[in-house]
Formats: sequence, structure tokens, C-alpha cells
Amino acid sequence: MAAQGPHSTGTRAQVRTACSYCGVGCGMVLDIGMGPDGRRTVLKASGDKAHPANFGRLCTKGATTADMLAAPGRLSSALVRDDRGEEPVPTPVRGAVAETARRLRAIIDEHGPDAVAFYVSGQMSLEAQYLTNKLAKGFVRTNQIESNSRLCMASAGTGYKLSLGADGPPGSYQDLDKADLFLVIGSNMADCHPILFLRMMDRVKEGAKLIVVDPRRTATAEKADLFLRIRPGTDLALLNGLLHLLHENGHTDPGFITAHTEGWEAMPAFLADYPPAAVAEITGIPEADIREAARLIGEASASGEWTSCWTMGLNQSTHGTWNTNALVNLHLATGAICRPGSGPFSLTGQPNAMGGREMGYMGPGLPGQRSVLVDEERAFTEELWGLAPDTLRKDGVGQGTVEMFRKMADGEIKACWIICTNPVASVANRKTVIEGLEAAEFVVTQDVFADTETNAYADVVLPAAMWTESEGVLVNSERNLTLAQPAADPPGEAMADWRLIAAVAREMGYEKGFSYESAEEIFEEIKQAWNPKTGWDLRGVTYERLRSTPVQWPAAAQDGPDRNPIRYVESGAPVFPTASGRAVFHARPHMDPAEMPDDDYPFVLNTGRLQHQWHTLTKTGRVARLNKLNPGPFVELHPRDAAELGVRDGDSVEVASRRGRAVLPAVVTDRVGPGCCFAPFHWNDLFGEYLSINAVTSDAVDPLSFQPELKVCAVSLAKVAAPLPVPVGAGPASVAPAPLAPAPVASPPAGAILPTAVTPGANPFGLEPSPP
Repeated sequence: MAAQGPHSTGTRAQVRTACSYCGVGCGMVLDIGMGPDGRRTVLKASGDKAHPANFGRLCTKGATTADMLAAPGRLSSALVRDDRGEEPVPTPVRGAVAETARRLRAIIDEHGPDAVAFYVSGQMSLEAQYLTNKLAKGFVRTNQIESNSRLCMASAGTGYKLSLGADGPPGSYQDLDKADLFLVIGSNMADCHPILFLRMMDRVKEGAKLIVVDPRRTATAEKADLFLRIRPGTDLALLNGLLHLLHENGHTDPGFITAHTEGWEAMPAFLADYPPAAVAEITGIPEADIREAARLIGEASASGEWTSCWTMGLNQSTHGTWNTNALVNLHLATGAICRPGSGPFSLTGQPNAMGGREMGYMGPGLPGQRSVLVDEERAFTEELWGLAPDTLRKDGVGQGTVEMFRKMADGEIKACWIICTNPVASVANRKTVIEGLEAAEFVVTQDVFADTETNAYADVVLPAAMWTESEGVLVNSERNLTLAQPAADPPGEAMADWRLIAAVAREMGYEKGFSYESAEEIFEEIKQAWNPKTGWDLRGVTYERLRSTPVQWPAAAQDGPDRNPIRYVESGAPVFPTASGRAVFHARPHMDPAEMPDDDYPFVLNTGRLQHQWHTLTKTGRVARLNKLNPGPFVELHPRDAAELGVRDGDSVEVASRRGRAVLPAVVTDRVGPGCCFAPFHWNDLFGEYLSINAVTSDAVDPLSFQPELKVCAVSLAKVAAPLPVPVGAGPASVAPAPLAPAPVASPPAGAILPTAVTPGANPFGLEPSPP
């Protein structure tokens, strides 16, 4: 692979880096020039043809990276306010850091360490994630550290640990190139992971089959050989029903089960409760389609390879962990795991969510896939961090993001430091977040842009640098490490997240543990957390090596291969990091979601992303070309339901739950089934009142992963007589807002890869016209 470091091409320099959006982790080449202010700036972003994740392809979000980087509204100094009712005042960073440290120290001294919470992000670099967890658990000694990954991938990680012994996929993207069958369940890859979708479709064009399971007929479902429109929240019944048929039809692998698993002896009797007729009744999927799906999986298992992909549709559930277990059961029963082309592959939502899980930034986690709940792992980490024995606490581990903000609202947590995330917009039942931030004595946020929904509640806002303005490692969904290198100059006093974290830590009196000169120095410390029990191993990775090529862990030696696609194989046979060395079957019965429709709230709400927008619009909402493609929020409802409600396209519809309400323009479509509705979660307060669908969503959590059930809640729908008085369609502090209107037929950004063929006169991405 060509060198990743900056080099000259004609009059421009180029820097190789990773995309900052989803967990696919695409490689990008940035063209660098001098801006009118004399600072280095990114002129263009294009796909890196040598990167193993994307081989040069970029989606629209990645292709417009230069537009986003040039958007106004960046923080160039800190913002501080002495009173919540006052406007924040620009303040030198050094003074804001000192004020942050002073106030955090005072709260700890008065109320104890658990009065301080940290809420961090899968968009931070590996080094910043590591330092935050080190500060929280090792030096402040608080149990209150959470991440927005709790909203995305906690159930997948917990499920992996229970089934396979450790977190993370056993395979890699290369499985997509070799599978003969794909089962995509609870994932709209075409919109949310476009480049992986294209890679999968390349294989489908070669003859592989595609099964898609989703309550909504998504762009991914449009390409399926078999689309199973499932009743929301019934995935467990379907997965158990498929395993019932695989067993009944003789499509399991008894040899693999005997040699490499445990727990199978309880499964046949358990599966007897899931015959096709019963599963059809629960899921709403025709019995013939359930049998056809089992036949396709069985035949692929007998003569080829099959891969499953899933994300929020399974994870964001009160039984999300069980969903992962049940999906892994299918692979264990057929032996379709730990070999090229086969395995259960969880797709992550953020560019470094995998790295954050490895750094332990949720719940009891410690670096290197360790836990404070294990005596020897606490002792190991204390030695790594230079702490006295028994410094790390094993008591009172928190129970997730929702609980953390509830404790803040109840006054137990007095201060919160929020880094690189926007919980006021993204957390289910966001009222709790708002109440928590209002009740807290001290709120610090750290971001690159001044205007976010969460920054509005902060006492101090610290100015962070973009990933293109600093140095650090990002780990994608397949465990691939890419080095982000400085390609532009940060504005004013903005600096890398890790530098701000270390500066506050030193001001709090922790000079010994946080006196780093570079991100590379932190990375070298991270490598010492090598874990032989789980196989997490970065010992063979260096910044020097990453400047030449990405590296996929486990990577034990510097002269080892750059790609290490299959985990859990020793001497040619699977060996799992469980006590027995065997993977574990778990009998997971179907359960209803926490909240079911009733007379007062008769509809089921599902939420998700759109192809051309990202999270809470703090980045893509500032890109005019993306706003033309996805210009505003909406709620989809079925024609039958719309007729009964007297709703037409474009009418304002109130979506209400027991928690709150949103008012959104209607899109009448059979993409959703009768009794169901769908709304994207991107638009929030900066774009108008009553646009936040997370004012409505459920914060009931999985009891194992503590991930909230964002995908299923009961709502009422009602037409609102007055038109929606909300201008949307452009980002805050960027171009002028546009009124709600049907999406124009816009041209895709230069360099963007189209997930489906372009039809003249149609939406350029081959989908149905975007809703208003």
C-alpha cells in the first residue's frame, strides 16, 4: 500500500486518513492546500484505493468531507458562563481548563468521586478514549463513565461475550467477498453502511443470495432475494424458528457442535416451541417465507458459506443481547463461523466505536477488553497505570447511559463532562437528559462546533480539533486500525481531545499519569494492555507502520501480516476465549418489547438514519449538497392508516408517546406496514420546535447490556391542523434555511459511489424520491 503520510502531488500535498462517519472505516485521501487565511486546509476528499475497507469507494457523506470541514461555526476558543441564565463568553482555553479542573475537584472533594460523570463517544480517537477511562476509573475513581456506544453496540458486545467469550466479530469484511448467502437482519446497510452494502452486492451479482429481515421495506430490502417483513420486536421468535427448521431438516453440523460448542443438549426441546406456524403467528411473516429462509441458510451451510450482518434493529431492544445470542446460535449450529465467508458480523455505528469498546469506556470496562469485576484484571491495570493496589474500584458499576442521566436528574451526580457527542438529541426519552443537565451543578462539553443541542446546557465548552487536525488511531468494525494524521490547522486554540483531557487531568493534580507529549506516546502505553485471554493484541502495531498501511488486530508482531481476518483459530481449529474453550448456545425465548400498542397509543414507532445525513446533524447538517438530498424530517405511515387518520403527504402529524411528542410532515408509503410508522432521528432543536423524535422514544433498557429500546415504542398519530412552522433543510450557522419542500433531483457529490444504478430523471441514488 502507498505510504499514508503527507506527500506532494504537483502543487498540492496529500494526506491519507480515515472517514469520520460510520464504522465501516473507509480510507480517504485528502488534498491539502493553503486557505485564504494562510492556514492549511482540506480542498478535496477522495477514496483511498489502497485501503482494505473501501478500495477507493466513498459514500456521499465521505465524499463531501471537504465541505463539512470548511463549514462555519467552529469553536476557536473556550466558552464559559458564570450563570446558567447568561450568554457564554469566549475565554482562553488555559483559563477554561483551569476552571474545569477547579470545579470538578471541588465537587469530588465535597460529594465524592461518583458525583462526577463522563459521557464520551465512539468518534473520539483511541488515545482520547483511553485517557478518559484512565482519568475516570484510575484517578477520579468514579464509576460513572458512559459512552454513546451504549445506544448503539452494547447489546452486540454483551452478546458476543456470552456466546463466544469476547467482544468483536470473529470474521472481517473479507467474508462479504466469499459468502454464498447473506442474512441481513435489523440493518439497512444501503443507507447506513453504503460501502459495505456495495461490497455485499458485488458478491450478490456473482450469485450469492440475500435475505433481508426488517419491519420496513428499506433500500436494502429492495435488493433482497427474500424480504421478510417482520413485526417489530419479534426477531427472537424468527431466529429460534429458523434454528428449529435447520435442526428438523438435518442442516446442522453435529461434528462442529460436539467438538467446539456447549449447551446444545438443551436446544432441541427449547426449539420445539418455535414451529413455523407459531413463528408466523408471532412475527407476521408467512410460514412459506420462513421455510424458504431456513432452506437457503441450510443449503448455504451444507455446500458453501454464509454471513449474517446486523446492527441497531437487533441491538436497540430490551432483549438485544438475546438477539445476538440467538443469531450466533445459527452459526454455531451450522458450523458457519471462524472460516472465510462465514460468521456473525455486527456492524458498528461510529468510526471508533470498536476502539472504545476495546478501551473499556462503558460500564466496568478496562483497556484491552478487561473488566473491573475481575480481580487480576484490576491488578494488571493498576500496574499499567502506576497505581497503588486496590485503587481501582470493583463496587457499584453503573447500569448505562439512561441510569447515569437519571442519577443526574435526581441530584446524585453533580457534574458531567460530555466529549464529542450530543446526548440531548440522541438519547431515548431525552427529557431525562435535559432534566439531568439542568439539575447538575457543573456541565462541561467538548466539541468542534459551538452550536449543538447539548452545548446549550454547558457551563464550559472546550474547543476540540477535528480528526484531520490532530493525530490518533481509529478502529473500524472489522478491527482495522487506521492512523488519522494532521492534514489541516485547527482554528484558534482548538486542540486534540486527548490534549484537553490530559490538561484538565494535570490541573486536577494528576500530573504523573497524564504528562504525555504526543498521541503516539499514549498509543505505546495502550499496547501494553495486550490481552492473551481474548486475543486483543496491538503489540505489532506502531505509528510508523500505520503511516504505511492500516493493520488489523490481532497483530502480535511488527513483521506479521497487515490483515488478520479470522479470530479464534488455533492450529486450524476454533478455540474460543471461554472457560471451556467452546462457544456457548443460549436458549433465548421470545419476549414482547417493553411497550406494546394499546387503545391510547395504537401504533408502533421505529426510528433510524437516512443515507445522506449523520447522527444529530452536527456535521452533515452543515453541508448544503447533503441537505438537498435529505432536506428535512418526516414520519412515514401506511396508506391504510393515513386514510383512517385523514392524512395526506406533507400534512403535519403529531407523533406522541407517554414521554413526549414530535410534529413532523407525513410521508404516506407502503415502505412501512399497517400499524407502524418510521421517523429519522437526525433533526432536533437547532432546526425547529418538536422535531426531536427522541422526545418520544422509549428508554426501557436491556437488563444485560443496558441498551435502550429505541426501535420499538407505542405512539399515537394525529393530524395537526396548522402547518408546521419550522424551517429546515440547512445546517445551523451555514446556508440560509429552506422551507419544507419535496427533495430536488440533486446530483451526487463528486467522487461519491452510488449504492444502486442511477436512472435518468429519478433520484440519483436509485431510491424512491426522498420525503419532504
